[in-house]
Amino acid sequence: MFFKPAELQPREVKPFDAFPLSFAEGSMSAMIAADGLAETVFLYHLIANALENGPAYHIGPGASFSVKVLKRIAEDVSNLYAGNVYSVEELLQALNVVEDGSLVVVSLFPALLNRSAGGIVEVRKLVDRKGLILVLGHSTIELNELDLPGEFRRFYDLPEIFDVLAVLRTSSYRGHYRLNMTVLRAPPDYVSAVGDHSIPIDSLIKPLL
Repeated sequence: MFFKPAELQPREVKPFDAFPLSFAEGSMSAMIAADGLAETVFLYHLIANALENGPAYHIGPGASFSVKVLKRIAEDVSNLYAGNVYSVEELLQALNVVEDGSLVVVSLFPALLNRSAGGIVEVRKLVDRKGLILVLGHSTIELNELDLPGEFRRFYDLPEIFDVLAVLRTSSYRGHYRLNMTVLRAPPDYVSAVGDHSIPIDSLIKPLL
């Protein structure tokens, strides 16, 4: 079913200007962070940018989120909401009550109970119906770089119905930092982003350290 005219331009958000793609309303993305620093830079800057235009939600199975850190890069955090879910059923309940068109970031998604391809489809239905910007994330130090498609299937069950699939890593040399990305899937507007990227992030990472 189509819920709105296809030509309408959806709201988009990205963590910072140099990021190679945007996350749009009605999209579902899966991210894998190979280190905690990559996850922190992406997560906090994405939420900070989203808060400029509406509410944002951080959800996870006991995943910690520091408002103190967020305040270093966001002037107003009053539209941020956080909560814990521990199963796919609880995640669906949470998505039912968030405001339509909002950014929702779910940390440690593979740790949720009762994960399945069917559950992913139900999540996708809610994303489409409510026009959510849903980003599912996972941070792991055990990543098979030689089989990234297999890793996405292991963590996210049905990667075919995600709009964005990307792996994030950081590297540093003499006090300078870069965010290294491998984009496996991107929306049609950003198909040129598929591939590897290396982005300097010194100015982004400084307030977080």
